[in-house]
Amino acid sequence: MSLEKDIQQKADTLGIHKLGIIKLEAMLDYEDRLRERMGRIPNGEAIYGGFLRFADMRRSFPWAKSLVVAALHYGHYAIPQAAEGRFGKSYLVDMRFNPKSSGRQKIIALEDYMRELGIRTEGNEHPGITAMRWAAYKAGLGIIRRNNFFYTELGSWVRITAWATDAEMELISSPSLPECPTNCDRCVHACPVNSLSSAYTMNMATCISRLTTSGENAADDATNEKIGRWIYGCDVCQDVCPMNAGKWREDDDFPDLAELGEFLSPEKILGMSYDDIERLLARKFFYIKKEFLWKWRLNAINSMMNEDAQNAEPHLRRALSDENELVREHARRALGKSGRH
Repeated sequence: MSLEKDIQQKADTLGIHKLGIIKLEAMLDYEDRLRERMGRIPNGEAIYGGFLRFADMRRSFPWAKSLVVAALHYGHYAIPQAAEGRFGKSYLVDMRFNPKSSGRQKIIALEDYMRELGIRTEGNEHPGITAMRWAAYKAGLGIIRRNNFFYTELGSWVRITAWATDAEMELISSPSLPECPTNCDRCVHACPVNSLSSAYTMNMATCISRLTTSGENAADDATNEKIGRWIYGCDVCQDVCPMNAGKWREDDDFPDLAELGEFLSPEKILGMSYDDIERLLARKFFYIKKEFLWKWRLNAINSMMNEDAQNAEPHLRRALSDENELVREHARRALGKSGRH
């Protein structure tokens, strides 16, 4: 049996949803696609230029010859009620650094197996070693839809991981998925901040997921209103997609998520100490760095005001004495908008 078939068989045994293998050169056309995207949005090169390093993988891995790409399904977990519509589902069930998760265990087991076969491998769960969606597309594991997400027959609820290897291998599938419905633009019209301004065009700098997880600054009031209830991430363009209809099934419990659920409401976040925010939230939701823990309170204030401003007053008044000036100012503005100075 060939190495490709050995790895494929192991992936099937482990319950990995999809697996493919491409030569490193197959990623070279990613640069063309990326530059197309840069040209469609203002300041595109500054926003996306850093991803150019993913195109020619030979620069980062001169010893490598092929790329093993795996897609793991995560759309089968129960979501805590407090997190519904406030936290992006992929963040809630992020398997990458959770050793208890079955997905993480599958990734480790497949990597160990390839090394047992004598294959040199190198992966990196965050930020990854290449453009994961494009790699999965090139391997034939599925297609990229108009909202820019990668889809298999299980919808867009898949986590992609990849390894550079020193083995000469190739294993490419031919997906039989339908294209997006003719003239369907639900995702574009649903984007609250117009970050997804047209099909396959997205301004990462203005995306709600970026705005809520990047700690460097605070959004203006007009943008905060558009963000709505979201505290960390956003699923709008995936949730409205007809190709995702009925795909998420709450059949299983993700490790430790149910216990964490009671701390995910905006009221709970505003009531926590910064030590508790770091202990309970920052370790799991790591895109908000420890030096920007105040962003959790800004996001919580915003979510609360956009959802239930009438009952927000006592929580906002508590935030007036926050140690961070941005949080205090955000609470003052929120009270002013609610007419409760």
